[in-house]
Amino acid sequence: METPKKGPALHIPKSAATVQVRVLDTKTLLHLKPGLFWQPATPGWDGVYAPVYCFLVSRNDQHVIFDLGVRSDWHNYAPRIVKLIEATTTIVPGTDVFSLLDTEAAGLGIRPADITSVIWSHNHFDHVGDISRFPSTVELVVGPGVRAASWPGWPTVAEAAVLDADMAGRAVREVSFDGGLRIGRFRAHDFFGDGSFYLLDAPGHAVGHLCGLARTCAGDESEASFVFMGADACHHAGVLRPSSFLPLPSNAALSGVLDDASAAAMRCPCPGDVLQGALKSPSAPFFEVSKGPLFPDHDAAMDTVSKIQELDADDAVLVLMAHDLSVRDQIPFFPETVNDWRARGIKTGVRWLFINDFLPALSCSKEGEITAQQFN
Repeated sequence: METPKKGPALHIPKSAATVQVRVLDTKTLLHLKPGLFWQPATPGWDGVYAPVYCFLVSRNDQHVIFDLGVRSDWHNYAPRIVKLIEATTTIVPGTDVFSLLDTEAAGLGIRPADITSVIWSHNHFDHVGDISRFPSTVELVVGPGVRAASWPGWPTVAEAAVLDADMAGRAVREVSFDGGLRIGRFRAHDFFGDGSFYLLDAPGHAVGHLCGLARTCAGDESEASFVFMGADACHHAGVLRPSSFLPLPSNAALSGVLDDASAAAMRCPCPGDVLQGALKSPSAPFFEVSKGPLFPDHDAAMDTVSKIQELDADDAVLVLMAHDLSVRDQIPFFPETVNDWRARGIKTGVRWLFINDFLPALSCSKEGEITAQQFN
């Protein structure tokens, strides 16, 4: 085991203000392919059917949704996007955020009409949903440059990626990061103006790509907690870990996170050794974001990943990426809040679960020598 490097100070401004965070899972799944979303591709592993997490962030009587996921009637996206979906991925449809709120939130007293803002982390189909179902009083919040990159939409522009209806009769607000505020190395925007919820500038994947950071518990260093909403800064936790702050742990620790399928696929009781064979270093991630159309600014995307790794190193920050299958059965979902994640020990419990996605694709040779099947 390598000695972990101490994470840098994040310099999150002190505040007694918090928000309630509820993770929304509409049960929609997308097939994510290695090589397209992260690299290198791994022989024997054809990817995952991944969820799409959205977030309901509540501050007193203000309720904000961070991302809307995939609309259940995805054939009604702009024609260009429908063709893209049909050519590149498989969708296992679930419900949608509006319906989830409308049918399950009655006990909370939070209905679609109570939402004040919808935030798009970016303008890709699996995050924009169908905002037209929400009242026109609900503002749409986007990152820098998104308005010009998105509208006019379809049908005004035949090859548009979003719809004219997404902004029709609705206030669209672009956030600015010119105020000089920083969280870690991220440029930040204080959404409510009280330190309870920040939007972060996270370029690389799409124009105006945003992440979120919500203060879920106030207090000193041992009590404070935050939830980081990573959107599509990366599509698999193996892009984030291991890191110099969280190197690969011991065999004993890794054995404790194996699920039945991974354990059955192992032909020797040494998952750490097998995984070491797939790493350039015990403190370097298994993957990086792919070079290609999904990360048009690869250097910026990798820099964003490195910033997230610094937050991931902090015990007070729970990093939740939009498509992380490994946490799906481990965190409380809407209508419950995730605010008590630190007391539940969720962060340490889920940290290495992602290895179950690809560990069966690795093997031990008959002689016991580790092979990584061209992982690097």
